[in-house]
Amino acid sequence: MSVRGIPDYAHEKLMAFIRIRIGDTTLLNLIERFLKAGYIDDGILIKPDAGTSQGSILSPMLANIFLHYVLDTWFETTVKSHVRGFCEIVRYADDFVCVVRYADDAERIERALRNRFTKFSLELHPTKSRKFSFGRFERGNAKAQKRRTNMFDFLGFTHYCGVSRKGNFKVSRKTSRKKYAAKCKELNTWLKKIRNLVKTKDWWKILIAKLRGHFQYYGVSENFSGIKRFYKYAIKMVRKWMNRRSQKRKMSWVNFIKYLEHYPLPKPRIVHSFYMSPVK
Repeated sequence: MSVRGIPDYAHEKLMAFIRIRIGDTTLLNLIERFLKAGYIDDGILIKPDAGTSQGSILSPMLANIFLHYVLDTWFETTVKSHVRGFCEIVRYADDFVCVVRYADDAERIERALRNRFTKFSLELHPTKSRKFSFGRFERGNAKAQKRRTNMFDFLGFTHYCGVSRKGNFKVSRKTSRKKYAAKCKELNTWLKKIRNLVKTKDWWKILIAKLRGHFQYYGVSENFSGIKRFYKYAIKMVRKWMNRRSQKRKMSWVNFIKYLEHYPLPKPRIVHSFYMSPVK
């Protein structure tokens, strides 16, 4: 699920939450002045009574504080005490997943969420929020109902129903299609732009950092094919744009492989293993 309307919360409600943990009047006054500072839109100064300026370094932090009390704390203290079975919530910024054992509990929680959010000028995002079955019985139910097994995207990963070596249910993950396409486009645009601006030895270091960062995040159990696919795409695009720097003779794949042997790029690897004990 996703929350829509976070920038529109009232300043007084936000300040009330902040005062729960902060008593320093100097800091509180500074935050209030920040909220009232407004922003420039088409040369006009706008001072809203709600929300924070988009792009501000404080906006994500204040939004997180707001949702902590509106959603996280409320879920722990109120929701969990009114359901029959297991329920849990995982939130990052304005995206969250609510895991519920029983379908009727899920219905009640969704209604309660909508009422709670309305109270604080928020709402569930209409296109990013949905209810669906998931878990150890999902594959069997999907087969019996002649439909595809449900899966969902969260934090750049597609989560789907997997099977362990012993045949038990487990949550499996792979890079989501949307995020993979965005990362490929971002890399291609960057290579096209940077290739003639600075020397290769300078942007090569940045490329190494980009690949290492990608593998650090997406290098999770069972997603090796996903990061390997991105690595192959990166290699292909690097050779393409290096060959378009000038009218000189193009570098063949054989020569490019030799080039990589002298100036290696990080290889894809699983960084986060969820099913193996850490080596001591």
